[in-house]
Amino acid sequence: MIDLHCHIIYDTDDGAKDIENSISMIKEAFQAGFTKICCTPHYLAPQYVKSKQENFEKLNIIKQRVKEENIDIELFLGNEIYITNDIKELIKTEEVSTMANTNYVLVEFPMMFKTYLAESEINDLISRKYNVIIAHPERYSYVQKDIRFLDSLIQKGVYFQGNYESLLGKYGNQAKKTLIKLIKEKKIDFLSSDNHKENSTYTKMNKIIKVLKKYAKDEYFDNITKYNQEKVLKNIVFK
Repeated sequence: MIDLHCHIIYDTDDGAKDIENSISMIKEAFQAGFTKICCTPHYLAPQYVKSKQENFEKLNIIKQRVKEENIDIELFLGNEIYITNDIKELIKTEEVSTMANTNYVLVEFPMMFKTYLAESEINDLISRKYNVIIAHPERYSYVQKDIRFLDSLIQKGVYFQGNYESLLGKYGNQAKKTLIKLIKEKKIDFLSSDNHKENSTYTKMNKIIKVLKKYAKDEYFDNITKYNQEKVLKNIVFK
């Protein structure tokens, strides 16, 4: 499996607090069967504003420890960027990172309210040849009320990343129901951990996979857990 969304770079956001937390989480990911991880710290001004370079330097420290401890897992850098009207400038000035230096960008929407920025900013990114991934749509209250909110984005070629633990009800029953519906309709392109701490999603993957296999069969299961993620890391457009 490949994880495209997690918060394991220490001291950057509300995820790992120190390097020992980071290494522990990576070990859990490896034990769960993940072979590659794209680390995606929050970029949300003014709370979380570590630059691409700052995150890259910490990731290199983590990579060195991973090498020293012989953990066979590959790490990449990205960001989970809260939607704002200057994402393109943040990318240009290297305040934020695309996914593994590709044209893919992971964007987070507000949880509780629709934003006028959504359509205009997504259109702008697409016009500049970026491939937009929307993080955990099942968690947004307006998507839970009406998943047709996503239809116009789907028509634009936007990708959607669901959270594994939504399937266990971590974010509430409505998020669980919404993700299952999106999976049944094959509107989810990737599943990821969105892991923030030890003893969390990675340690529950056996249970999660059993639930997932009820709704995602065969090729689709493989695509949303590994193959689509591989295409992102290789900068391959598949929509």
